[in-house]
Amino acid sequence: MKIRSVLELSEALDEASAWRKKELSTLRILIATRGRAHEQAALRRTAVPILYAHWEGFAKQAAIYYLHLVTRQRRRYRELGPSFIAIAARGRIRQAAGSRRIAAHLPVVEFFLEGLEEEARMSVDGAIDTESNLSSAVLRDLLATIGLPYDTKWSSIELLLDGSLLKTRNDVAHGERTDIDAATYEQLHNLVVDLVDHLKTSIENQAVSRAYLRAPSSAA
Repeated sequence: MKIRSVLELSEALDEASAWRKKELSTLRILIATRGRAHEQAALRRTAVPILYAHWEGFAKQAAIYYLHLVTRQRRRYRELGPSFIAIAARGRIRQAAGSRRIAAHLPVVEFFLEGLEEEARMSVDGAIDTESNLSSAVLRDLLATIGLPYDTKWSSIELLLDGSLLKTRNDVAHGERTDIDAATYEQLHNLVVDLVDHLKTSIENQAVSRAYLRAPSSAA
């Protein structure tokens, strides 16, 4: 993945969100145009896991795109915000945590004493984990991983995300007999589109302001 500029990031996010929203809109039209009530009900149940999948898929993809942008800025670790240093140090810390020997902990100390002057080369693979269950708690950690604030918008939709979208998706996926009326499905559809749009805008704003830097306002 070669995302070296804000423009390339925006183009990648546009493409990633556009096809998802197009597919969801197509599903909504197909459901609404079915003539029989039981057919519409069955399609709504079938579509809920797809709604959720597009939200989780976009969130993971967008975060990875942003990490690719940050890694290609050729900045030193000390220039980056704490989240990105944490990503770089996490593997070393995990290895050290499994041992009581001082020798196993020295790479961690050396990284924080000397490694921060090195050019940042974070491993993007495995850095983002949605746990196949993107609740508000998991979302909070995902945003922290890439240095995005958990703003009031996210706080305001926690109940809908956890108690409606995620719960309904889990009920359907686990074979529960869950009835989803037209109003509920419309609410879930609009929620997913809103989540995708807000995350996309938040990431683009962070990239434009270079908020991935420790002191973005004064960085050259």
